[in-house]
Amino acid sequence: MTIKKELSQELGLTEKDVIDSYIYILARYLVIRQEHIDLAEDGVDYNTIKYNELGKAEFVNPNLDVAYLEAWFAVDEHTPVILEIPKVEGRYYTAQIMDEWAEIITNINERNYPGHPYGRYALCLKGSHPEISEGALRVDLPSKKAKMLARVERQGDDEGAVKLQHSFKIIKIGDPIAEPVIEPVVSIPIFTNEELITVEAFNKPMVEAVLDSAPDAVSNAADYQKNVLTIVEYVGSSEANRVAIDAIIKGKALPYLLSLVTGEVRGDSRGGWVSLREWLEFGDDFEFRCAVNYGGIWWNSSAEVVYYMGFNG
Repeated sequence: MTIKKELSQELGLTEKDVIDSYIYILARYLVIRQEHIDLAEDGVDYNTIKYNELGKAEFVNPNLDVAYLEAWFAVDEHTPVILEIPKVEGRYYTAQIMDEWAEIITNINERNYPGHPYGRYALCLKGSHPEISEGALRVDLPSKKAKMLARVERQGDDEGAVKLQHSFKIIKIGDPIAEPVIEPVVSIPIFTNEELITVEAFNKPMVEAVLDSAPDAVSNAADYQKNVLTIVEYVGSSEANRVAIDAIIKGKALPYLLSLVTGEVRGDSRGGWVSLREWLEFGDDFEFRCAVNYGGIWWNSSAEVVYYMGFNG
């Protein structure tokens, strides 16, 4: 039997279904990998802001025109987190907040929040009903964790930019201070972009933990997850099946992922440059999400910034 025939007869899945399933689940693995990397750094913890040094590019998606700060938020049903944003006038700023698949939840700034462009924001688990301090604007998070990447324009005034950067605060509330119950990071092999996780991505206990760890905003996520779990069972049933799926990932899925990243099938590619100016969100485009999480995690909406990437050779 060929690989394609085995898949169609035994699983009701095509080779394309396998490629799609790998691309779909890899997007979440890439965010989990980044969570591990971030939290392994000295001084980094949940609900703690890291103020990145001006002019440094030793973090994901750097732009030397702005002062960066980043944080992992953690909340639960009873415990929100308060984000305090200073008044910023005459220069660009945004607090970009993303879910656990790296989809943008919101950008907090004067354009999106004209009635509350600065001050306190209560980050709450969606559906929860905690007490919120007066004057704080509620922002719902779809799951118990979220990532923030915030930016303040340098605008030739580094001293002012750094002062504003350090005026962003995370405030814990309660007396005594309430601490959320924080779920541990899902345990996965720490892979590199050069050596991506392949058939190991369909390890049953790991996949179940990964899928249970955060809801996905993609409208047909249940269909993709069903296919992922079907492949999990297939891979676990024999070594021959494992080898067959691994061959599809390495021979077809990985080259396709690279073609997505380099703009061969997505974006506006001209003369080796790719523009993402048309993309406001991931939405249901799981391919775009995975390509971005692989090529430059914490991508922001084109309503905030337009990315241009150059490829040579």
